[in-house]
Amino acid sequence: MKYCWLFIMIFFCVEGMGQGIQITEHGSVRSIMDQYINQNRTNSMVEGWRIQIISTDDRRKMEANKAKFEEAYPGMYLNWEHRNPWYLVKVGAFKTKLELQAFIQELKDEFPQAIPIKDQVSKSELIR
Repeated sequence: MKYCWLFIMIFFCVEGMGQGIQITEHGSVRSIMDQYINQNRTNSMVEGWRIQIISTDDRRKMEANKAKFEEAYPGMYLNWEHRNPWYLVKVGAFKTKLELQAFIQELKDEFPQAIPIKDQVSKSELIR
């Protein structure tokens, strides 16, 4: 009897595998998914991480650190901003904090103030 039930279960499982599963998507779900896809295509910025190598109120010190970084890492993203009274220099573009950990350890020798910060990052920067 035990084998009979086992045979019946296997038969129905194998029989069911031959038939395809059909999923019907509701029109409103498709509409929402299309909106989501279009919004993400047009939005070129995502939340990511950068490394702030210096925060100072001395513009000359900021420019010296900026030049030192540009010389050591040519072509890498670098941006500075002035938030009165502070000058901030941000470098790199990382999707996760984990991705920047090795690089920040390398920077700590030359830039001891280097810290990870959340920032808006261009998708094209992440691809490089």
